[in-house]
Amino acid sequence: MIRRVLHASPGEAGVATPLVVLTVMGLVTLAAVGVLALAYSATARSVRAAADLVAVSGAQAYARGGDACDEARRIAGRNQVDMAECEVTGDLIDFVVEVRVSHGVGWRLPGLPDTVAATAYAGNVTGAP
Repeated sequence: MIRRVLHASPGEAGVATPLVVLTVMGLVTLAAVGVLALAYSATARSVRAAADLVAVSGAQAYARGGDACDEARRIAGRNQVDMAECEVTGDLIDFVVEVRVSHGVGWRLPGLPDTVAATAYAGNVTGAP
C-alpha cells in the first residue's frame, strides 16, 4: 500500500492559528454576554418580587390602621431594595398601595441601565373581580 504524506507548503504554515484564536475569542465573548444577560434578568425578577412583597406588606399595615409607607420602607430595606415612591389611594375600606422600588445591577453595560426598577400595587378594593 502506498501512503502519501501531505506536507503544507512553507507559506501555509500556521494559517489555522489565527482562525482558532478568533473562534475561541468569539465563543468567550458570546458566553460572557450570555452570563451578563442572565444576571440582569435574575436581578430584574428579584426586584419585581421584592416590589410585590413591599406593596403587600404596606397594604397589610394600612388595613390594620398603621402607616403603609413606613412599613413598606422597612420591608424594602430588609429586601435590599430602595423605595423610590409610595402612595396610598382610597380610604380604610377601599384602598390601593402603590410602591416603586429599585436596585443597582452592580455592573455597567453599554445600552443597559445600571439600576432595575419595578412598580407594584396591593390593597383591598370591594367589588373588584
